Amino acid sequence: MKNVLKRSRLFSQLDDEALDEICRAASLRKVGPEEMIFMEGEPAQSFFIVGSGKVKVFKLSSDGKEQVLMIAQPGDSFAEAALFGGRKFPASAQSLERTELVVIDRARFVKLLGTNPDLAVNLIGRLSELLRLMTRLVEGLSLSDVTTRLAQFLCSFRNEATGEMPSEILLSTKKSLLASQLGTIPETLSRSLARLTRDGLISVSGPTIKILDPDRLQRLADSKQ
Repeated sequence: MKNVLKRSRLFSQLDDEALDEICRAASLRKVGPEEMIFMEGEPAQSFFIVGSGKVKVFKLSSDGKEQVLMIAQPGDSFAEAALFGGRKFPASAQSLERTELVVIDRARFVKLLGTNPDLAVNLIGRLSELLRLMTRLVEGLSLSDVTTRLAQFLCSFRNEATGEMPSEILLSTKKSLLASQLGTIPETLSRSLARLTRDGLISVSGPTIKILDPDRLQRLADSKQ
């Protein structure tokens, strides 16, 4: 459990003593593929770090339409927002494959925040990152068409340090799940992939997308269409 915490972005900068304190407030949970972890509206008594596997965090509309908010992968945390506010989960979470989670008790963790300034600063940083993520999601859904949102998704793989795009991107989730992330349906996503292929920006072979023209792809991602 301590090794999982060390690899997480939320806790990686803490010393061993602080990590030991968090471990005392935590437990391990293993879930199978497509198993529900929690449902929106349930009491939020903990938050989670992904040790292995993947977790889909999503909301459902009244008519059953799914909007994926994030795909949490090893090292990612989720449900931190439930530490405060109404103390209910604002969204649902489901594993995408066999997954191991570190489950951190809400009440015990909040007590630790009062005694560890570094922990509080890390949490503020993580919540700020999630706020930016949600802001980009809302902006994309409201201001951009599906093809532009797809370009933005592909450009998110650009190396932040070098600014370079990878020559190939291997999709780690099904295209139906990617469609939900982009706020659309698989048929519309397929048409957008076909459009980018036809325009010479990408080529697609199964789950592999080859980036043919990264500059034009970035210009499309930066546009408001």
